[in-house]
Amino acid sequence: MKHLKPLTIISTVLLTACTVGPDYERPDVALAAKYPEAQASVTAISAQWWKGFGDAQLDQYIEKALTANSDLKVAVARVEEASAGLDDVAGAQLPQIDATGGYSKSKVSAGGYNNLTDGRNRTVYRAGLATSFELDFWGKLRRATEGAKAQLLGAQEAQMQVELAVTSSVVRAYATLRSADIQARATEEVRAVREEERRVIEERFKVGSAGPNERAVAEINLAAAIAAQSDAARARAQAQHLLGFLIGQPDIVIANEARTPWQLPPVPAAGLPSDLLRRRPDIIVAEQALVAANARIGYAKASYFPTFSLTGNLGSESRSFSNLFSSSSGTSSLGVDLKVPLLDYGRTAARVEGAVAVQHQAAATYEKTVLNAFREVRDALVDVRETIQAAEAAVRREESSREAFRVAEAKQGQGQIGPLDFLLSRRLLAESQAAVAKVRYDRVMAQVDLIKALGGARVEVAAAKE
Repeated sequence: MKHLKPLTIISTVLLTACTVGPDYERPDVALAAKYPEAQASVTAISAQWWKGFGDAQLDQYIEKALTANSDLKVAVARVEEASAGLDDVAGAQLPQIDATGGYSKSKVSAGGYNNLTDGRNRTVYRAGLATSFELDFWGKLRRATEGAKAQLLGAQEAQMQVELAVTSSVVRAYATLRSADIQARATEEVRAVREEERRVIEERFKVGSAGPNERAVAEINLAAAIAAQSDAARARAQAQHLLGFLIGQPDIVIANEARTPWQLPPVPAAGLPSDLLRRRPDIIVAEQALVAANARIGYAKASYFPTFSLTGNLGSESRSFSNLFSSSSGTSSLGVDLKVPLLDYGRTAARVEGAVAVQHQAAATYEKTVLNAFREVRDALVDVRETIQAAEAAVRREESSREAFRVAEAKQGQGQIGPLDFLLSRRLLAESQAAVAKVRYDRVMAQVDLIKALGGARVEVAAAKE
């Protein structure tokens, strides 16, 4: 009972203790009330938004990427590291209890006092429990916990950011590959037309009805068609290699499949610019870095103040092992250690200044991240709007080209047009088909970029441990 009074005093002091350093306040970043380019839409982003494209093979690749991608494995490990760091900091606020024990045998001087009663040889056995922990008067450990929680939340959001980046990259790579398949068929047709044009002009040149300029132009056009075909093949190969990297299957080979392009899901609602602050993983990561940097200021400032540590021991001590745990061998102690900083030659001040500088950097990074996110959303909204219009125009072009080819084919059968006019209509149809594939690809990319800019489907991460 005699120890209760000091403990009561210590508890009272702890309850009235302050936390030094600035409390976190989110910086104000000037954002518009709405996106000028936003279109009316109520469609929310689905958690599995890529399924809106209606491609089962794409769904399988996404599933593989979410389990096998190396970047995601790194992100998961960083979450585990941050979680362990929080556990470590939280444990520092609790008493550390150690089991102690010892045995010693000594021989004292014959001229000493104790040897008159105890003899010159002395044996001591000891066993007990000891504890010592810092009393968090100034909030140093609370600031450390605050920073560790922010680091854990930041790591969790960073994992979501990597997941969004990986899924977006898989969709982009797969869309590039499938678009290349469709365009390959069109570029092959264009090349075949150019080869036929060159043959016709070469025959005319031989009989003098075509000049050297027409012959040179035909060679140039054929070379351009061959180059376009090569570019499409190279883009497809690189997209296939990237897809293999993303899903952890570097030797993947995907068969050419020039099929009907994907369906295009509705454009998701952009929401308000202020929504980005709680939706975009990269913004939340930047903010949690700022929270952690802000907490480090208080952690550093706490070194200006005295440090109090509570120490205690409870155990037994005896000259013989058989009596070590008897009631008469019990020992105990309770105390408070005080450490007052007097002279450190500016080291604490330097640490505080350094922490403030880091906080300023984090604040600037946060502001930059928010403004960049706003810009990316506006860019994506413009891309979606313009690619929708371009896709409509490309479809009209293809329809007109198909009709023109039908008319030219009929006229050729009746001998009303020459071979070059017919080849022109055939080439225009192939080029319009390639244009449709290209603009549909651009439309998919714009949709993906918008989803990514908006932060994807928001799934709340688990709260940091209290």
